[in-house]
Amino acid sequence: MIRKIFPHYVLFLLLLCACGNSTPASLPVDQILENCLERMQAVSSFHFRIERSGTPAFIDVNHTLAFRRAEGDFQSPDRTHATVRVIGPGIVAEVEIISVAENQWETNLLSGEWQALPPNWGFNPASLFDQEIGIQSILESDLRELQLRGYEELDELPGQLFYALEGKLEGEGLYRLSYGMIGPETMDLSLYVAPDTFELYRLNIIHHRPEAEEDTLWQIDFWDFDRPLNIVPPNMSEDSNS
Repeated sequence: MIRKIFPHYVLFLLLLCACGNSTPASLPVDQILENCLERMQAVSSFHFRIERSGTPAFIDVNHTLAFRRAEGDFQSPDRTHATVRVIGPGIVAEVEIISVAENQWETNLLSGEWQALPPNWGFNPASLFDQEIGIQSILESDLRELQLRGYEELDELPGQLFYALEGKLEGEGLYRLSYGMIGPETMDLSLYVAPDTFELYRLNIIHHRPEAEEDTLWQIDFWDFDRPLNIVPPNMSEDSNS
């Protein structure tokens, strides 16, 4: 009895795996990008993580604090709450950042209290996702030689295939947007786009600095799309305002 059932069981498993890992529909690469940009325009919120590896990228003009990672939430059109990890001489520290429109606050490295930052102080994670000047606009205007590399999985989402796109990204716009951390040279870029929703799940940027011994890899991940969020300014004490 077992011998008779076993082949049918194996066939069932094969069909189940095939259905769960079906190849995405074949579309022109320009259509995939256009659909992805339209989804980025429509999304109301998402969770994100920005990781930097390789050659340090500094967030201050004195090159004392290097950006390591940022993780948080973005609420359309202009609100972000993130934790940013920085590396300095003998320290690894994390600060919280909240931005609402053009206003930005961060926690003090030493006291942990919230403090307001001056306008245009520096790197603001919200600017990367701004619908007018952020990543969406940069992908629309500065992306060159885009092609479909294939259909690939992400380690974090086994069994799910994505459109894997690759191309060249002109770095001037991203250089201004990131306050000099990324660019201005032309960089290699790859995108991982979900075939059913056209949501962008991962953006990789490889920055080849001519003077650096190694490349800088920027990996930006997105998930939890359209989750209800309410990002508000911090509740600052009277002491932190003095």
